[in-house]
Amino acid sequence: MHSYDQEYFFIKKKKDDRLPSLTPDENTVDRNYSFEPQPDGSAPFMFFDGGADYARKLGIVPLRELPEILFDGSNLLVRNRIRDALVALDLPGVHIHPAVFVDAYKNWHEDYWFLAFPERLDCWDRQLSDFEDEPVELGGFKLHGVYTYALDASVLDKIPLNQRLLFKMGGTLEAYIVCHQDIAAIFRGNGDSGATLMSIPDH
Repeated sequence: MHSYDQEYFFIKKKKDDRLPSLTPDENTVDRNYSFEPQPDGSAPFMFFDGGADYARKLGIVPLRELPEILFDGSNLLVRNRIRDALVALDLPGVHIHPAVFVDAYKNWHEDYWFLAFPERLDCWDRQLSDFEDEPVELGGFKLHGVYTYALDASVLDKIPLNQRLLFKMGGTLEAYIVCHQDIAAIFRGNGDSGATLMSIPDH
């Protein structure tokens, strides 16, 4: 049986306390922004640095030069270069919507895009992964806390590669965004994208 574990990466926030902690404004929250496709031409999502004041109290100076990728939990905001690369791939199941981020210095950054995934792909192996036995029920879904992952080949075998290059992991509380090795360079950039790509076995 084919093993996919080495082919995929979780896209995770780089460990740097200076990176912003994104918080959506109330209007953005009301639009179910993380999973609901928005009408063409509708207003951008709005985010601000909800952790800036706390960070300053700890003596942490927020970044002035922001990376290409910002994180709202496990969700991603990406700059134009990444957005254009993803649009060119014509990925199914990924909806890209304009976003504005107001940084800790009250500067507006209008060149970000939010990646929304209306559907999640539950493709982790229940036999080979290490996870909490008792799931948490949220929104009608049973979600597990997963410690170590192995991917379920029987699920991925049925999906053409171009339909599983980028997806949000289903069935888990963490709901990480997962990318295939063929497009990993888009998110790595030149190493300072603001994201860390962690292979499935290394999680």
